[in-house]
Order: sequence, then C-alpha cells, then structure tokens
Amino acid sequence: MDKDLEFLINLVKNASQLINDQFIVKAKDDKGDLVTNFDYEIEKYIIEKIKENYPDFSIVSEEYNSEEGLTDNCFTIDPIDGTINFANNIPLWGIQVACIKDRKTCAAVIYLPKLNELYYADQSGAFLNGDKIFVNNLDINRGLYTIDGPGKSVGQLKMKDISPHCRDLYCAAVNFAWVASGRLSATNFVWDTLWDYIPGQFIVEKAGGVIYNDTKKHIAANNNKFLEIMKNNS
Repeated sequence: MDKDLEFLINLVKNASQLINDQFIVKAKDDKGDLVTNFDYEIEKYIIEKIKENYPDFSIVSEEYNSEEGLTDNCFTIDPIDGTINFANNIPLWGIQVACIKDRKTCAAVIYLPKLNELYYADQSGAFLNGDKIFVNNLDINRGLYTIDGPGKSVGQLKMKDISPHCRDLYCAAVNFAWVASGRLSATNFVWDTLWDYIPGQFIVEKAGGVIYNDTKKHIAANNNKFLEIMKNNS
C-alpha cells in the first residue's frame, strides 16, 4: 500500500472517532443546507494532521478552505459529505479525502462509518474493506445511476426519458463509492466543489471506470457508452 494512502486511511478512521450522537445542527445558508459541529471538528482535526505530516501541501476543504483552488501538491477534504442525511439519522454519509501530487490524484479514501464501508484507492487499484472492487458492466437498460448537486432536477428530467433507473441518495461520496463497487453504473455531480467529486472519481477510475469533467458536470461511469449518455443528457 502506498504510504500516502496508508496515511489517509488512518487519518479518516481516527477522525471518525470524533463523531457521536450528540451533535448540533445549524442552517448553513438560506437554501436549506445544513452544517453540524462535527463538520468543523473533523475538518479541523484532519487539517492539523495534514499540516504535521505534509507541511508543504496546500488544502482545499469545505468549511475552512472552500475558496482555495488546486495546486501542484494539495489535499481535498470533505469532513461529512451528506450532512443533511447525517443530521436526520440516515446512514448515507461519509468522510472523504484525496491527496494530489504533481497535479495528479495519487490516493483517495471514502469512509462510510454507519455502513462500515471503507473505500480507498491508489495506483494499485480500488478496494472496499480490503477487497479489490470493480465497476459493473450493465447498460443503460439495467444500470442504476444518480444525479446530485444543485441544479440536478433538469438532468433528472432529461434522463427519465432514457432510463427510469435514477436513484436519489443525496450524498456524492456514496454515489461515487457505489459506482466503484458496482452497485451503481454512473453518477453525475452537478456542481464544482472539488472536495465532493475528486476522491470519488479517482476511486471509480482505479476500479476500471471512466470519468468526465466540465463546468458543473463531474461524471463517473462504468463504461464510455454510459458516460456519453450521462454527459449529453444529465
């Protein structure tokens, strides 16, 4: 296992220990987005550990460094992706972190604590709880897909005419992780927040999938045909 990946796995597992059932929920904005005290506490913990071990790396993160852009060497952090699910005791939420070196993602982790699912990847492949994972080979007639993020409704309506198999999970981390493990066939994250899609896209790619990025369109799919359908319609 790559040392960067080993660092991320230990980091995320330790960060998850900060979470308990006594949390405070606040409105993040006037559009219904929520934030909890653990979003801040987990992100602060992860940032501190990264600065101790990678002092020359920059950080892009949801709560404290959301205006930062990618650099040659950096980390992306999403302390709790799916906060609204978390705040309502729905287990579809996770912690996700990626390490970027020389402008390329080299390691990524998505941890779904309530499901006891640890997804991770480096150049050797993608894994779930230690077992290697691969995308599925289903076509548009059978494969499930998700479209998530602000402005997703238009894509969902267009795709409905092609396939009725859309699922709404409200968590980008789960969406990408489940494409990598073959539960879903494709996902489109309709926004440009780096911490939401960089870890998951890397894990999907290392599981044999394909990815596409454009403004407010960040797709991962099991094959190029499914990817093209999502790119043109979602």
